[in-house]
Amino acid sequence: MQISWNGFSSFEITTKTSGGDVRIVTDPYQNTTGLRFPRTLEAEILLESHKEEDANNREAVMGSPYVIDLPGEFEVRSVFVFGVSAPLTHEEKGRKIQNLLFRIESEGMRLAHLGALDRALTDDELQKLENIDILLIPVGGGRVMDPKVAAEVISQIEPRVVIPMTHALPGMKESFSSIDDFCKAFGTCRREDMNKYKVTRKDLPEDDMLILSLTR
Repeated sequence: MQISWNGFSSFEITTKTSGGDVRIVTDPYQNTTGLRFPRTLEAEILLESHKEEDANNREAVMGSPYVIDLPGEFEVRSVFVFGVSAPLTHEEKGRKIQNLLFRIESEGMRLAHLGALDRALTDDELQKLENIDILLIPVGGGRVMDPKVAAEVISQIEPRVVIPMTHALPGMKESFSSIDDFCKAFGTCRREDMNKYKVTRKDLPEDDMLILSLTR
């Protein structure tokens, strides 16, 4: 499996299945955010966790991807995806803002993508995210969880690998905390910086949790 980060909560995940490689793109964002979304991304599966401009540019993803933007259980091209409803604490015009958590299962590994979550997990949400190997988690504060809450959620889930997302990058119109701020809040931060993360189940850390900072 290979994981690369596009900025905000957008990733490209390429996973091997019996029918060949399957490309998953999460939360494609609009260029109005201040970042330019990659122009040549193709996918078989597109996950959209929320409907804001940092996640709803599905027209930018080429191919004819199967779009998952609702809660439920899905099997697409031998990849299992579970969408879990997790409304945000902040509201818009008195209404809860909807957000999805995704659990992705492929190659014997379990990934969780928390969308734009701005709070700790409920017991029910946590139950649906059991035994997660790789956690993709927002850490920048503002409209998503801040570094302190992110550290709490990581202790709830206890993954083997943590990949922070939705944190400060040059050019963003929104103001977020940096990945360094997150590491300070987290305390013991065994951190590696890389461009792409290639991993198989046997490569996953056995003991110490790995904080993986992906560069865009």
